[in-house]
Amino acid sequence: MLEGTEEQRAETNPRAQQENEEATPPTNRGTFAFFLMSAVGVHTLALLLMELQPGADGPQILTADALYQLGHVEEAYCLLLNIEHTAPRPQILARLAILQLHRVFLYGLLKKLINSGDTSCLWPLLSVTSLQDRALLEKHCHTTSKRIMCGQQAESAIREAVAYLSIAIMASGGAAIDSLLERARCYALLGQWKTAIFDFIAILKEHPDHVQALCGRGFTYLMLNQQKMCMLSLKDKVRKLVSEWLAQHCRSSLSETLSANPVPCREELLQEAFLIGEALMNTDCREPRWHLLYIDIQYKVNAAGAHLKQVFGQEPRDAAAKARWGVVKAWQQTYKVAANYLSVVAEKEPATLDFLITLLQSVKKKRLAQAASQQASSVSESGQWEQALALLTLAVRAVSEMKLQYLRQRAACLAHLGLHKKAVSDLNKLIQGHNADGREEKRVWAEDLCHRGSSLLLCSHEESGLQDFSQALDLHEEQALLCVEAGLGTQRLAEMFLRFTGLKVDSSHVEHARIKREVSGPCTVH
Repeated sequence: MLEGTEEQRAETNPRAQQENEEATPPTNRGTFAFFLMSAVGVHTLALLLMELQPGADGPQILTADALYQLGHVEEAYCLLLNIEHTAPRPQILARLAILQLHRVFLYGLLKKLINSGDTSCLWPLLSVTSLQDRALLEKHCHTTSKRIMCGQQAESAIREAVAYLSIAIMASGGAAIDSLLERARCYALLGQWKTAIFDFIAILKEHPDHVQALCGRGFTYLMLNQQKMCMLSLKDKVRKLVSEWLAQHCRSSLSETLSANPVPCREELLQEAFLIGEALMNTDCREPRWHLLYIDIQYKVNAAGAHLKQVFGQEPRDAAAKARWGVVKAWQQTYKVAANYLSVVAEKEPATLDFLITLLQSVKKKRLAQAASQQASSVSESGQWEQALALLTLAVRAVSEMKLQYLRQRAACLAHLGLHKKAVSDLNKLIQGHNADGREEKRVWAEDLCHRGSSLLLCSHEESGLQDFSQALDLHEEQALLCVEAGLGTQRLAEMFLRFTGLKVDSSHVEHARIKREVSGPCTVH
């Protein structure tokens, strides 16, 4: 069977085609030279030669060619069939295969030609074959290749499909894009990556913006471990789309790997990610995101730190890069610095923070959360509430244990900043975690209810807020009264009760303002 590279050289190189023609037996060369004469004249001469050389193949082939040109296809077919029975040769099989396209039933003559191992005789023959027959041959060969490839991937089947596709490409004059794409796929299945690239190039030579060929060539370069060529071979617009897709795929794959394996992950689990990361950096070294991705893939903290310092510096202004320093510092057990660095993305880029936290072991996450909580208490004392909020968000996201403690701390910070809806959200989680067992638990529960009630009232959800205060009074009256006095104040709360629920404030005691429910009639709090 003819090798694919040899066929492609002939298709794309005029000199190679000339060599094929020169290699054609003298009888064939003479045959096609005679077609410069009229078909009738050639036929007359061929008949004379048949009389002078009885039984010789050359005059009979010449006669069959003349009959074909004159439109006597059936006569030409019968004449060649008789010769083929006595001495089957590629040049006879090639002619029979083309003539057979006009018949209802096909008898596998093309397959016999392919099995002969010499399809080069088709080149000169196709130059004088009608356009209609060339189109029929191209369609038949492409369809046959698809049928061969359907449901089987054996090497012998793939090679047979390549041979049919090569003939289809010959018949089209090298313009059969579908056949070129299909043959490139076959070469890829055979592991002949470089040969596959030639087919993609053949398409791009005439159609520079062909997306399938561009992507096919790019990914074939990737399989050859030529990452830079993979990306540079694509057009700018396509390259950008492919780069974005690769980065997204890499991040998704990396997240799955990190969630399924202990950190730091083993090197072999990150090979694909490293391959993509290096390809992206080699394609566009000026894109910071590709460097950040490569840093995230690093399983060695020293290597990650070195790359981070080289590209972004020790104190980067970019928040995403600064957050990566936070990971490095956490690995180095410098948790206070790590908390400050990681907190810069806590509020603005929560997805980035969540991903970076997965790069840390559980014990490091716990200590990082503790450091963030302590740092938040420190900065809040000096009035830096926004920074405290970012640190507390880091603490909440870093751990599942002790989360309630950090939620309570963050809810207070949110309320101080006037972000009462967010404070209510945190307090909802806290209150859902309470149970009614233990006096101390009831005290804390009541305090959380009072804080939520206060934020609800300030969000204009008066009825829900007052319900929280009523429940707090029932759970732990003393703690609820202390919270009221430290917060809204008893007078303001009493006015709200009077306006919305008919409750009254009894301030008969000088030391404490006592709130209690005085039901006048069937008044019920909902």
